[in-house]
Amino acid sequence: MRKILIIVLIFVAGCSTNDKPADLPPLYPCTIIITQDNSPIAEAAVELVPVDSVNAKYRPAAITGEDGKVSMTTYGFSGVPIGKYKVIVSKDILDDLVYADNPSTGQKEVVRFKKYRTVEPQYSSVDTTPHEIEITGKKKKEPYIFDVGKTIKTLISSP
Repeated sequence: MRKILIIVLIFVAGCSTNDKPADLPPLYPCTIIITQDNSPIAEAAVELVPVDSVNAKYRPAAITGEDGKVSMTTYGFSGVPIGKYKVIVSKDILDDLVYADNPSTGQKEVVRFKKYRTVEPQYSSVDTTPHEIEITGKKKKEPYIFDVGKTIKTLISSP
């Protein structure tokens, strides 16, 4: 899970250059809304994993906004190559924060925390997610909408 989030954040941060990779195929707009328990979920990592080997190199990714909406990007460029994809969604939070005074700055700092998974594991795995999309290159008027079940709070790391 942590590996997926790190990969997603690297791709969402995008390339620091405006040069597209030479072999990057044409990209088509793809808007997705992620809900949890039928309400928008903010700050969830969304990754599209290619079903076929043609686009295996490309893993479009984005982070949902407050409205649960994402406009997918590939290598930091807006859009998704044509193909079929599994939709992977994950969201981890830090909680149970313990603060202490930092004598050198005079401010409180987090010294301990626990990390929790808040999306059911089935939606975070390519093998178990029920969500799929197909990008055809034809304009789609409505965004894709996927629900990721009930909110959970499963401890995944602790000091």
